[in-house]
Amino acid sequence: GIRHGLLAVTRCDLADPGFWRAMGVLLGPAIVGGNRVEVLLNGHRIFPAMLAAIQDARTSINFESFIYWSGAVGRQFADALAERSRAGVKVHVLLDWVGSNKMDPAQLDEMARAGIEVRRFHQLRWYNLGRMNNRTHRKVLVVDGRVGFTGGVGIADQWAGDALDPDHWRDTHFRAEGPVVAQMQAVFLDNWIKATGAVLHGPDYFPALERAGSSPAQMFSSSRSGGSESMQLMYLLAITAAQRSIHLSTAYFVPDRLT
Repeated sequence: GIRHGLLAVTRCDLADPGFWRAMGVLLGPAIVGGNRVEVLLNGHRIFPAMLAAIQDARTSINFESFIYWSGAVGRQFADALAERSRAGVKVHVLLDWVGSNKMDPAQLDEMARAGIEVRRFHQLRWYNLGRMNNRTHRKVLVVDGRVGFTGGVGIADQWAGDALDPDHWRDTHFRAEGPVVAQMQAVFLDNWIKATGAVLHGPDYFPALERAGSSPAQMFSSSRSGGSESMQLMYLLAITAAQRSIHLSTAYFVPDRLT
């Protein structure tokens, strides 16, 4: 509970089913079993896996990214998405207005001409200057409602290769199959609804998902309007439940007194 501004977390064990139930109740979506999750390190593993999934799409592609810049990587994704759209796949792309400001406008026009529904999140105008920092930092790709990707990588040449020099960046992404992909789809739709007012639904986006592996997984979101407390609570609960080791990989590490 919360006492005098401090969070008191009862000592728990990762092996305890009650810990997993608590994580689901406290953070939002339940932890679901039956997933296959693959860890992808750096662009030369991440980008080919994402492009292969896009090329295999049959019904729908939902893609949200904070950073999408012009360059070879951006061109690869634009071409792959456009090819699938022309083949009849429903393609929806949501890009942050600030994070995609280095993207060639002609590339956006080409994607739109291919039938891709492209939206830019929270374009800055004189009457919404107060929302300048209300950005989408999410990186989510869901294909056919069955294969999902999320992690830290942006669509830019700086992430290409294997982070072998200071000009190429280190990052981690995850490829998932199984019931958790429906949760990933819901996270995409959270911002898509805010940007368009449209709710994408039906079996093209939410097919019945069977077990694809043995990993439990959970996808929850945070935003300016809420969820950051859930992110902090997830870290605190996980750290408290540790029995042998803690491995932490993060781009930003500014621990407060409680952490």
